[in-house]
Amino acid sequence: MLKERAELKLSRHIWIVPSLYSFAALVLAIFVIWIDISYYETVKKIVPDRLLTSTKLTQTILGALAGSLLTMTSITFSTLMVVLTTYSAQFSPRILQNFIHDRVTLRVLGVFMGGFVYSIFSLLFIREVNNDEPVISAAVGVFLALICLAFFARFLQHVANSIQVTKLINRLATEAVNSIKAMEARGTRTETCFSLPRNEPEQLMAGKTGYIQLYEEEKLVSIAHKHQCVIVLTQPVGTFVAKKTPIALLYRKKSFHEDIRNFIKIGEEKMPMQDVEFAVQKLSEITLRALAPGKNDPNTAIDGIRHIGMVLGEASVLDGKFMVFDDKLVIPQRPFETILYETFYEICYSGRDRVSVLLAVFEALQMISENNTKSIQQKVRDFGDYVKAKVEEDILNETDRRKLTERFNQL
Repeated sequence: MLKERAELKLSRHIWIVPSLYSFAALVLAIFVIWIDISYYETVKKIVPDRLLTSTKLTQTILGALAGSLLTMTSITFSTLMVVLTTYSAQFSPRILQNFIHDRVTLRVLGVFMGGFVYSIFSLLFIREVNNDEPVISAAVGVFLALICLAFFARFLQHVANSIQVTKLINRLATEAVNSIKAMEARGTRTETCFSLPRNEPEQLMAGKTGYIQLYEEEKLVSIAHKHQCVIVLTQPVGTFVAKKTPIALLYRKKSFHEDIRNFIKIGEEKMPMQDVEFAVQKLSEITLRALAPGKNDPNTAIDGIRHIGMVLGEASVLDGKFMVFDDKLVIPQRPFETILYETFYEICYSGRDRVSVLLAVFEALQMISENNTKSIQQKVRDFGDYVKAKVEEDILNETDRRKLTERFNQL
């Protein structure tokens, strides 16, 4: 839970990582200048003469480095904008946050900004050094510049990989599976809620407008145990709520001052940490873009559908209408058949006249059903009936119908 709160905080404030790198560079600049001023004789004995430069030459080198690093930072930002435009136009606006919050991207920006901060502040502090005394500030600056070049090369490779749709699909699928694994160990999933207290519950409104991003389950359970009450949340993660939308029912015998809504995070956009459906939706949107008339890229769509099948096969373990924690906290969730429908219905509509896409959908459904529980297999077969009904029979020949029927019968 602590990790998820940190990720949510980072997603809201992407300046945190670059700021940490910049602060570290400032501390390094102060430390290096302090060594140049206070421990010059010791440094001269330890550090090779080739790494020591005069004050004037140091100022020249640091000035050149500051300008160069600022230029590289600008190029990085420009490249970032191009990638974001590509993501938004070709894939999905929902995927922008994946690249913006990517560790490599944030680290590259942080390293460049840190190098610039070091050079600027070293230039500011270098005047404190006595004239004509060699210093190591320039050598440290050159070393930081080499690190920046290495990160820039890493960033270019990362950008090249990021705009490849197959690698993007695989990365999104991995993110979704990791989210599912994290959710699997939480609470007990049931189709019916346990017996609630008979007293009249207090209804709490959201108080904010936006999407429910995160429930801090540990905090909510702790409050429920501490005050001997039962908390029933009424909206699944990912739901859009208004200020007056009921968000929780509170069964308590005595009042307390803690507001449980402080542990319900509501923001402007969905987040994938606890929202499995949103993680799968990103794959679905890439698939739909590939099926668009202007794009017409069925192979990408088929690849996306197969990965969706793999992810939903993992997500089937989360089936159930409620998550229950110690009989003190109840969180609603969307059952598997709902996620299945909302993931595939647009894909089935867009690909209803394409045999290859429909065959891929049946392949994905078979992937989900294989070695799964009887309940999930029945839900998959029921959805298979829905997909089959979507098929435009009048445009299919006998071979197409036979292959689709064979795939359907394998469910």
